[in-house]
Amino acid sequence: MGRFKKAAEVRRGIRLHIRLTAEEHTRLNEQAAERGLTVSDLIRTTALNTKPRLRKADPERAALIKGLGELGKIGSNVNQIAHELHRDRIAGKGPRVPDGLIEAALYAIRNLSNHLIKLLSGGH
Repeated sequence: MGRFKKAAEVRRGIRLHIRLTAEEHTRLNEQAAERGLTVSDLIRTTALNTKPRLRKADPERAALIKGLGELGKIGSNVNQIAHELHRDRIAGKGPRVPDGLIEAALYAIRNLSNHLIKLLSGGH
């Protein structure tokens, strides 16, 4: 599955290059970090008086996002294992794993994923 394509009018394709001293660069990075923004968003919001599209995730949110990604990988692996076991069972070979056990594992992963998504969306 590819990345979502943005409409042409919201795509940012023009680059702006500026020269900074090492001290200015450090200060700019610090200010952006303090506000939870990228340097680009900091400059854009300051110069154009706009709101940033996306704030950087704080460490707790970043951990939730990473956990959700890892959970998705685990779910995918469990699903692949289930398909292999099912294929082997149809062929009359391989271990017999109850369907309910696999379904319960996938259900638990789906529930935890939904809970993490709810937390990331601001729900409690």
